[in-house]
Amino acid sequence: MDRSELIAEIKKQLQEELQHYKKSLEEKIPDEQKKQAKEAKDVATTFVKENPWASVGMAVLAGFVIARMIYRRRDD
Repeated sequence: MDRSELIAEIKKQLQEELQHYKKSLEEKIPDEQKKQAKEAKDVATTFVKENPWASVGMAVLAGFVIARMIYRRRDD
């Protein structure tokens, strides 16, 4: 078995295992929470499509805040 075949086999096994865990997690989440999450995703998607520049601005701001928090911890 060469390297590419080994990588393909490992990838296949990981994907199968992830599918197993995904199914078990989906079974544990109540339908009401699934519905709420889908509605939140739909609202966010609509907002991003209607306001792309505002979305970019919020992403930049979030990145700046996260970077400041990380660098502040290093300074302590």
